[in-house]
Amino acid sequence: MQESSLKTTKWIARVLGGLSVIFFGMFFIGEGIPDLFNDKTGQLQSMMLLLGFAIMGYIFAWKREKEGGIVMSVSGVLMGLYLLYQGGIEDSVAMLVYALPFLIPGLMFWWLGYTKENKE
Repeated sequence: MQESSLKTTKWIARVLGGLSVIFFGMFFIGEGIPDLFNDKTGQLQSMMLLLGFAIMGYIFAWKREKEGGIVMSVSGVLMGLYLLYQGGIEDSVAMLVYALPFLIPGLMFWWLGYTKENKE
């Protein structure tokens, strides 16, 4: 693949991942900090943990795309599966809303790392 299209894909993944991290980070800070210690079910702590892994994957993907993309993708899938488990099949829209913003850039980062690794 051409070098320019790889750079474009890298920056699209970085922007999409950054927007996801900022959006969900602000959402959890605004909605979650007061309830973090008062949450009886532990749902918020679980989602914060998975979001933390997604953020670490995003940061890691700036240097090592493949590994960071895998962490982001797995975190997104786990967030979606957790919401599906908690809410049932009728909560499938929420599953997609939480999973796709991390899954798509994560897969893009993984693909970039895989392409770079096989190119060398």
